[in-house]
Amino acid sequence: MPRPVKKVLALYGAWSALWLIVAALGNTFSGHGECGISAHLILAFTGLPFGLLSLHARNGTALGVAVAGVIGTVQWCAVAELNRRWGLWKGAIKNAS
Repeated sequence: MPRPVKKVLALYGAWSALWLIVAALGNTFSGHGECGISAHLILAFTGLPFGLLSLHARNGTALGVAVAGVIGTVQWCAVAELNRRWGLWKGAIKNAS
């Protein structure tokens, strides 16, 4: 896996894990889904446009937050890979790894 994709995977994966933990702990301690709904919407909007597909999952649940996180992570890793390949094609990047 190329270095830029690893960076995006680590950063957005940590971002998604943070909001999944917020949703799980918020639901555990408060008993209502406000933290889960907020976490789901934050991940859906930071993973635009494909992150909006996660709104078909149950909103506010840990499953919905996890789906939004996975969709956003896959999308931004694909964008990083496309950006890397574009740079290789244009000759802006000398190193192939």
